[in-house]
Amino acid sequence: MEIEQLAAQNPWWSDRDMIKRDDKVKKVLETGEKIQFNLGSENQVLIGPRQLGKTTALKYDIYKKINTENIDPSAIMYYSFDTVRDFEVINDVLNTFVADENKKYVYLDEVSFVDGWQRAVKQFLDMGKAKNVTLYVTGSSSINLRKELMPGRKIRFLEFLPLSFRDFLLSFGSKALKRFIKSNRTEDFKTALKIAARSLTYSDEINKWFDVYIKTGGYPDAIFDYLGKGRISDDVYDVHWNAFISDVSKDNKSVEIATAIIYGMVGSYSSKINLSSIARMQGIKSHVTVREYLEAFDDLFVSKSVFPVAGKKYVFRKERKVYFNDPFLYNLFSKKTNLPDKSRESKIVEGVLFNHLYRFVNKDKTIAEPKTSVGFYSGKREVDFVIGDFGFEVKWQNEVSKTDFPSIELKDKVLLSKKTLKTENTNGVVILPLALFLSAL
Repeated sequence: MEIEQLAAQNPWWSDRDMIKRDDKVKKVLETGEKIQFNLGSENQVLIGPRQLGKTTALKYDIYKKINTENIDPSAIMYYSFDTVRDFEVINDVLNTFVADENKKYVYLDEVSFVDGWQRAVKQFLDMGKAKNVTLYVTGSSSINLRKELMPGRKIRFLEFLPLSFRDFLLSFGSKALKRFIKSNRTEDFKTALKIAARSLTYSDEINKWFDVYIKTGGYPDAIFDYLGKGRISDDVYDVHWNAFISDVSKDNKSVEIATAIIYGMVGSYSSKINLSSIARMQGIKSHVTVREYLEAFDDLFVSKSVFPVAGKKYVFRKERKVYFNDPFLYNLFSKKTNLPDKSRESKIVEGVLFNHLYRFVNKDKTIAEPKTSVGFYSGKREVDFVIGDFGFEVKWQNEVSKTDFPSIELKDKVLLSKKTLKTENTNGVVILPLALFLSAL
């Protein structure tokens, strides 16, 4: 590859101020750098949903290196592989730019659908001149990660996810609320319950922002669009829908079948689903196809399946629940499937709770590490979510009491409401407003 081809994607080589004119960087600066992107100094692969801001994170990191750390712009290289499918191009890019052992920073964007991309990166890391290179790689799918996680190489595989509600508050909350959150770190659920109770002083502000969060989720473009217009425009929804369709197609899946399954997921959201019933209702040949697509949605960071627990074991053959990975995705898919629902808010917040519980118990794990599962109790005494000795039940109403938690043997019972707070642990039940609890996770 000619160096001139690389220069087209790296205009700061000829003019260091060009990074300030990059559309992604300009957007961050125009919005007051509300959302912080901190990549760290180690080799890393960042895998997360499309249209979330991975490219923005890379470009903003380049901006900081040039303008804050005063690193020579010619030592920084960015290359997008969004339309590339040949892994040899990765080899060409790396070998053309890294021609010596001088310190360099390399950003490879959207490589996950390049077949064999891990092989190219692994070969590069095995070269002597790679020791002075900090490598940042991004992708939108974890589908190919199972093939090669590069054991023995100094590179971490991390998830790049939508903002949690806590991070949302750290980006948009008042200075006083940010100080409170930063000074109260949560290590476990018991600590989180205590911090949530102490945050009552800020409940009005937290609830105000939670009303926004269940509409926008943790997607920056949806957040800024809503804050600027009081609504999320059709253009934003269309961008994310098209990204979903594109990723489904890149995974060699049928767009028609994927859309039909999304329709079934929205229609039965927060309830147990039967794969055979979805297949029948949506005209899909087999429940096996439905399961395969749900697994693909997991790989594409669209949704996760939650399985019932019996005797502290997860029962994978019984009916499951499926939650979208962010409230914005529920709003997106319900809009595109045109399925209105009067109880949608209660369903959305249940999904928000699941995602925060799952992320909290797996917060320090890389993609390669086994994940702690979140289950639910099924039958006459259902509990929304169970993790070890903890049970979490959502009642999305202002007033609740301990009797709203199912009578069941669990050591720690947490009942989450709109406004009720009772921390005296009556009969093993702690009652907290959901927004306060999520702000502590």
